[in-house]
Amino acid sequence: MAIPLILKRVATGIGIRKLISKDIDKAEIPQSEVNKIKRGLGNFAKGIVVKTKTNSKEVIRKVNKFESALERAIDKGVKQAGFQLLEIIRTKTQKGIDFNSKPFAPYSEGYLKRLQKEGKETNVDLWYSGKMLGALTPNQAITKTGKHKITLGFARAEERNKALWNQVLNTPKREFFGFNNRTEKIINKTFNKFIEKELKRARIWA
Repeated sequence: MAIPLILKRVATGIGIRKLISKDIDKAEIPQSEVNKIKRGLGNFAKGIVVKTKTNSKEVIRKVNKFESALERAIDKGVKQAGFQLLEIIRTKTQKGIDFNSKPFAPYSEGYLKRLQKEGKETNVDLWYSGKMLGALTPNQAITKTGKHKITLGFARAEERNKALWNQVLNTPKREFFGFNNRTEKIINKTFNKFIEKELKRARIWA
């Protein structure tokens, strides 16, 4: 037997029960069926309860592990970037080009005569005693100056003054200490690959 009941609006379980109770006599539905319907509609009015089991503690642990691994990787990566920049500066200077890859201005005639007299190379590579460029080593020239930050420079005042003379004070300038956009892109690419490799090695999500 069909139930002669039209539900126009469901607001609460109580409202539904009132609608059903009004039609019990007219429909001549067994009380057991009515009670069953009441229970069903009452549960429906309460809404749907969704229960899930999550591994939230494990996820949090792995996120923390990822953050720690990333911090260590960035620190190592920044230092590696410093090593790479030092090598690029030294290589370009030895080739006689500045950090923009432009040839250094030639030495003056007087300085060339001095080099020749002393039996030294006359290439414009800023190499006289070798102390200035020799100071550009990771141990001497790279200093950590903040979180994920390093500074490249000359530790000894004597070599710092030589670099300042070549870079700023002399005419013509020979700007060897720096980097251009192309060098920056090269270092960034290497840095990103290094970070990716370090995170894979950490096996965080394994």
